[in-house]
Amino acid sequence: MYGLAHRIAGCISLCISLCVSLCAALCISLCVALCVALGLPPPVAAQGPATAEDASSGQPLETVTVRGRRMPERFDTTGSTLTLRREQIEALGANTVGDILRGVPGLQVSTTANGRLEIRMRGMSAQATRILIDGAPVSVTRRDVQLPLDDLPADLIERIEVVRAPTAEYEGAAGGTVNIVLRSAAAKRETYVWLTDQHVWGRDALAVFVSQTGPLGAAPSPRRDADAPAAGLADDAARWTYFVSLSGGPRNLGADTRQSSSVSEPPGSGEVDDASRLRSTTWTLTPRLQGRLGASDRVNVRSLFSSVDQHGQTTSSGVLRDARGDTTLTALAPWAFRRDHGQIAVDWDHRFAGGRLETTLGFDRSRSRYALQRDVSLQSDTGAVLRASALAEDRSERGVNAKGKLTTVRDGSIWSVGAEFTRAALDVDGLTTSDAGTSPRSVGATLTSSALWLQDEVPVEAWETTVVAGLRAQRHVIDALDSGALRTTSDETFWQPSVNSRTRLTDDAQLRLNLARITRTPRIWELLDRPVPTPATNSPNSPDFRGNPGLRPESTVTLDIGTDHRIGERGQAGLGVFVRDQHDVIGRRLSLDGTRWTERPDNVGDAIVWGIESDLRTDLRWAGLPADWTLSANANIYRSRMLSGDTVGERIPGQARYVANLSVARPLRTSGGWYGGGSIALTGRADLAQPAADGVRIDGTDHSRAQLDAYIGSVLPAFGFWRLNIYNLTDFRRDARRTVVDANGVVFGSRSVQTLTPRVFLTVGTRF
Repeated sequence: MYGLAHRIAGCISLCISLCVSLCAALCISLCVALCVALGLPPPVAAQGPATAEDASSGQPLETVTVRGRRMPERFDTTGSTLTLRREQIEALGANTVGDILRGVPGLQVSTTANGRLEIRMRGMSAQATRILIDGAPVSVTRRDVQLPLDDLPADLIERIEVVRAPTAEYEGAAGGTVNIVLRSAAAKRETYVWLTDQHVWGRDALAVFVSQTGPLGAAPSPRRDADAPAAGLADDAARWTYFVSLSGGPRNLGADTRQSSSVSEPPGSGEVDDASRLRSTTWTLTPRLQGRLGASDRVNVRSLFSSVDQHGQTTSSGVLRDARGDTTLTALAPWAFRRDHGQIAVDWDHRFAGGRLETTLGFDRSRSRYALQRDVSLQSDTGAVLRASALAEDRSERGVNAKGKLTTVRDGSIWSVGAEFTRAALDVDGLTTSDAGTSPRSVGATLTSSALWLQDEVPVEAWETTVVAGLRAQRHVIDALDSGALRTTSDETFWQPSVNSRTRLTDDAQLRLNLARITRTPRIWELLDRPVPTPATNSPNSPDFRGNPGLRPESTVTLDIGTDHRIGERGQAGLGVFVRDQHDVIGRRLSLDGTRWTERPDNVGDAIVWGIESDLRTDLRWAGLPADWTLSANANIYRSRMLSGDTVGERIPGQARYVANLSVARPLRTSGGWYGGGSIALTGRADLAQPAADGVRIDGTDHSRAQLDAYIGSVLPAFGFWRLNIYNLTDFRRDARRTVVDANGVVFGSRSVQTLTPRVFLTVGTRF
């Protein structure tokens, strides 16, 4: 199997070499054609394709169709993209973004010990999945690169795009990209209000959501009179629409975790129970304005302001046993976190005869404070020992991003060229206190990213195929300086060639093929050589974290082949195969630093990842149920193999063998009546063989698990609606075990069993 993997990797490397050569030649032609394309005709008053004769010349104009890429559909794009739209989200009866993502094909959504979401694609690490909000990364300098997404209400989401194969327009990710697009303004006037009460651990938390959208100003007169200025003014006012929402309130998060440990020399064992309880209060304000400056220009002003205030603690208690007797351990680790964040962006869309120009300029700023105190008491027959550690951190982040995209049509081909620029700055003042003493640390860092991309979409009519060839050039520059005058720098330029094709097989079936090469650059927090202690009991399953200044970029060759089918008017099915050939894989390396386990990112070798993905959506009339009942299912099988490094021949740590989701639901209907459904998510076993330092060997298993959720509700047209959601009906258990053998042959055993108590949400609301 190992030799086969090498041969597969060699074939893929050969294919990508040919692809790069093809793209290089193609891009030279693109550059020449782009110079011609930039000689654009002047803007015209009318919007849309020209279909009539020009009044001045009398010559017929060529019919032109320009397709945007802001909202790609599964059957309308050459890239492997899934889109879940607003009407589908409303029908789900979801409370949060997490409820939506759990049913999206190809996503593995797990809940961490503090109740947060961790999203994986293709079974790869969370860092291999790129999370975007409105098309832009948010807070890219934070250690927890995946945002606290479960704080976002489902009613704030316009659509979710899952980009499984990279194109020149999107910076690629080895696993894939999830783009969460927030609500936009609409011409229909509508007000939406709901209240939700969450009940868990005998505690309640009440949250509220209020939104309104509609035209700005008076509605246009149904009768148009060219001589009446008032009618014209009314029409101009109706061109502008707005959306504003305010959501917020507390939420109870956390989990119960039992840590079991043993050591062979001297023989000993122990059990420690960690109970993590967190109360998070979040407020989010999202004002948005959208309108027309003229017949050819549209402007969208969007902003997002949020405030998160979290307070919680982890309490630990247990007994440690060795030849000297029993030691009773008790620990208390309270923490507090507050983050204020604001961002504003302006989108300008200009259409002209034969093309379209889209630009975005955005700014964001945030300030966060984090404080952790851990006090440990060890009581034995020989006396008591007290240990204390603390971490205090104050960080400020600010950034600016700009992007532009020009699309034109020449000789039946769609040409696109774009440029992007992002600059983010991070300032951190921190203080770490432990048995070794007090260590003040401050860090100032900047990230500058610039990209230029171009691609050509060409129809091959003889084969009923559309081919998109593109090339993206991107540069990442990271410069960080800490209080010890230790400078960390990284300046990387990489190329991302891609070829995507879509072939029509029948009216209801298509074949997709995607080939690309992408590079993942280390993030700032992965490069900073500074310790971040764990709030729980330190163990191989819950280590401290420390960055690695010598981390190199990770490069990946991606290959996706899939087919999509429509099933009647309401159904669709998909089947695909993917391969990822990775070099300089960024993984985690575990070591024992003194008395504490510490995990650091490192380049752990080369690997190959492959798998099969399938999904199905259909109504349940065949089962005798009404036509509005739907069945959604997806099943994914994942495999991987390390080709070099300390764990050669092993799977990538943490990759589940399979991920499957099944849901049956009757969607919400605004006309009234009952709705509801249930879903089960299955996650297969994962190996935890992990590279380690100083001759340490690590093996382990993350056992399979299941999560069962259900909801029921009713719509009362004259009043509103109610909905009852129950999560974790199976009392979700995550059982992870590790065995660590050091260079002297001493064996450490560690087991972590995490349980999430069932949670109940009751929501009542109205819309008018």
